[in-house]
Amino acid sequence: MRVGESPGTDFVRYLIWIAFSIVTLILKNHAATKSGLNIFLVILFFIVGIVTLFLMIRKYIREEDSFSDTATGFAYSLVSNIGFISLMIVMACALRILVSYLQITGNLPKFVNDDVMSSDQKVFIFNVVANVFVIAIQQQLVQTGFFFNYFFRDSSAYSAVMGIILSGVIAGLIGLPGSLLQFFMMMALGWCYALTYLYTKDEKMAIFVAMVSAFIGTIII
Repeated sequence: MRVGESPGTDFVRYLIWIAFSIVTLILKNHAATKSGLNIFLVILFFIVGIVTLFLMIRKYIREEDSFSDTATGFAYSLVSNIGFISLMIVMACALRILVSYLQITGNLPKFVNDDVMSSDQKVFIFNVVANVFVIAIQQQLVQTGFFFNYFFRDSSAYSAVMGIILSGVIAGLIGLPGSLLQFFMMMALGWCYALTYLYTKDEKMAIFVAMVSAFIGTIII
């Protein structure tokens, strides 16, 4: 497991990563409107998103060197865990599709702060790129990578169970839910990502599942 610094240092650093992900998400939510894209906010989103994502990835890679079980390459890890990863992708996508279906049929309300629908195709393309290649990666680094790295290092059943539960709560909160229902959906998705991370011991696999889930979630809105 990671050789941690002082709990206070880890906590402050974790708050910084949370702030990065929330600011980026807020910019994304305001950059796309029903009438089209706010070009200034789109540019600002990509500047802030790419810079903060670079800082987060660089820091995580440096911290990964302090693990005794450093993750293997992406392709090897994917092939080695293909069955479990496929299951997590199916579960995450099935949840998104189910919620979307219930919303379309009127059995569930639309989420207040979800991606907006627009006749401008550029809004859809922006949401796909932003959600899959920036937001999903940042949120996974916060929800699983840094979270387990800083706070749940013990290889015990209690640490794993509590880590999964609280990781889901973090996932629900940093998604800035507009309703309790949306929070529960994001929390359930967070549990899938946390399970993927703990099972594979590879943050890249959790990010991969989250990116696929984000893509499905964006195109079915």
